[in-house]
Amino acid sequence: MAVEERLLRLENAFATLAELANSQHGRISSIEQSIQTLTELARSTDERMDQHLSWINQLGEAQANSDAKIAALADAQIRTEETLRELASRQLQTEAALTRLAESQAHTDQRLDALIDIVKEGRGGEPRG
Repeated sequence: MAVEERLLRLENAFATLAELANSQHGRISSIEQSIQTLTELARSTDERMDQHLSWINQLGEAQANSDAKIAALADAQIRTEETLRELASRQLQTEAALTRLAESQAHTDQRLDALIDIVKEGRGGEPRG
């Protein structure tokens, strides 16, 4: 093999190595860019995760507040029902008292009518009725 042939082969080998190095450099740049993108995505995911955890904590607090308010409403409902039962009982007592009063008034009216009749008879008037 002649020197020129060997030089040509070496030049071709170096050209091939240069092309491979350039190609490798492009791949490495692409990988570096992918790693940078993945790093940014991971950071963004962490930020979103923090935001979601904040929202979850706020929802938990709101749920606890709602539970307390619902318990207070349940207690108020129980007290209202007790008050209504007491009111109904007193209403029945009032109605019974009014019935007794009406009966007493009717009896008083009858006695008053009888007294009026007696007084009229004593004066010579006609009795009622």
